[in-house]
Amino acid sequence: MHQGKALLCGALLAVISGCASWLPPAPSAATTAEAPAEVAVPVRTLPDDSVYDLLLAEFAIRRQHFDLALERYLHQAEQTRDIGVVSTAARLAQYMNNQQATLEAVALWLQLSPNDVDAHYLAASALAKIRQPLRALPHMITVLDHGGETNFAALAASALTLTDAEQQRFLDELDKLLERHPGELSLKTAKALLLQYRNEEEAALALIRDVLDSDDSNIHALLIETRLLQQLERHDEAVERLRFAVDAYPNHKRLRLQLAQQLMRDDLHQAKAHYTVLTRQHPDDGNLLLGLALINRELGDSDAARQQLDSLKRLATHQSTAHYFLGQLAEQEQSWDSATEHYLQVAPGEEFSAAVKRLTAIADREQGLPTARRHLRELRQRFPPQDVQLTLIESDLLFEHRAYDEGHRLLSDALLRHPREINLLYARSLFSERRQNIDLLEADLRTILSDDPDNATALNALGYSLAILTDRLEEARILVQRALDIRPQDPSIQDSYGWIAYRQGDLELAHTYLERAFKQSQDHEIAAHLGEVLWQLGRQQRAMEVWADGLRDQPDSPLIRETMRRLKAEPQ
Repeated sequence: MHQGKALLCGALLAVISGCASWLPPAPSAATTAEAPAEVAVPVRTLPDDSVYDLLLAEFAIRRQHFDLALERYLHQAEQTRDIGVVSTAARLAQYMNNQQATLEAVALWLQLSPNDVDAHYLAASALAKIRQPLRALPHMITVLDHGGETNFAALAASALTLTDAEQQRFLDELDKLLERHPGELSLKTAKALLLQYRNEEEAALALIRDVLDSDDSNIHALLIETRLLQQLERHDEAVERLRFAVDAYPNHKRLRLQLAQQLMRDDLHQAKAHYTVLTRQHPDDGNLLLGLALINRELGDSDAARQQLDSLKRLATHQSTAHYFLGQLAEQEQSWDSATEHYLQVAPGEEFSAAVKRLTAIADREQGLPTARRHLRELRQRFPPQDVQLTLIESDLLFEHRAYDEGHRLLSDALLRHPREINLLYARSLFSERRQNIDLLEADLRTILSDDPDNATALNALGYSLAILTDRLEEARILVQRALDIRPQDPSIQDSYGWIAYRQGDLELAHTYLERAFKQSQDHEIAAHLGEVLWQLGRQQRAMEVWADGLRDQPDSPLIRETMRRLKAEPQ
């Protein structure tokens, strides 16, 4: 019995070591200087439960049931404390992009082998991916100190999300390391990347060119260099460097892609040529095929764009994207039925909201509001999780049609399904304003503020509504002042504050805030308010010019027309 069990364990270890062939190679193949060239792995006798658990994990891997395999490997890593099982668990977790499981397995690995270079590298990589680069640094330093291949740039990329103070700490640590290892290119690359992000382009460029002087085949450094040149607006130089690099490494995807994207600024035909090469080199990359299709559309070659988008539909991950842009092509050709068909096939995701809005706009224009609303009802039935999003799109449509009572009912029904949903409450407040239902408007906006007291949009909306619908002007001013403190550069809030000042009789203060708002946005409502204040200040000609600018933004603005009619304003 024991002999057979030992043989089974030996066979199992061979299977486990063989199964690692599907995993990516260890991040650092380097070993410590003292390590022998080959290490004999003893055949251990494992408990029955472990043997069969590991066999189950192996078969799960072969069937690509990775969650089950990882669960079993993690369990057996704890049970057996066998370094082969533990390291396989860690690499499987890394392969699955499960950082927490990676760290769990690596922690055990380092208990068993505290100076293992690969274990420290995996720990550093996992911590960087969960945005903890300062915790990752000691692990990568251990890799460096033991002669392993490092990647401090990955840690620097993670450090870009830190606060300024934490970034400075990270930079200080890199400088200390560079004093100890002045020739370490990975450290220089990491520092250059961080300096680039902090807009210290010249210092970063000097550092990354120092890296390239030592290793002109360092692709990562070359990509950083060309991005820096772009930031410095030395576009021609960036293109020349990229052309040189692509000639030297014609099959390198990122280099050619960066060149193609840079060329899109000035030479779409050259950009198309490089995207064409990329799609041939990487036929399963949907993003490249989409890029080529969009370039062809921009060049006016709709047939080529349509052909590429039809090919893109065959990729499950890009079906919705393909239908969305096919819908746009159909709209350009005024093929409304085809556009509708494509937009209806866009599933929830990045393009969903835009597709639904185009779908309803076409239906509203070509067939009328009831058909547009029918589409939205059907979409709500197909995609229940998008109920709120679709309801808001429908409420916008009803608002445009001035169907205020119907929109109010729609949103009230939705709030029964989604109580205290901020966007629904805010939307209903807009309808309440049009219906002059100040009590419900105030209740909805104060509900939002009870959950989010610093919601500048709600503060502004409530203050402005009180100013135009009631005589509670001082209360309105305080609310809008709070919103202005939160978002001082927001033109809509500046407009509200200026209008309240006007209603309180302070024309000069009103003019100051409304001019400030109008410089940022020629919105027709701001134009109406500023024009009225200018008119009252005796600057009629300037008022007419402002109203004209606002009418260019929205020619049928009832607010500007009503203001001019009320003031009996006529062109001078």
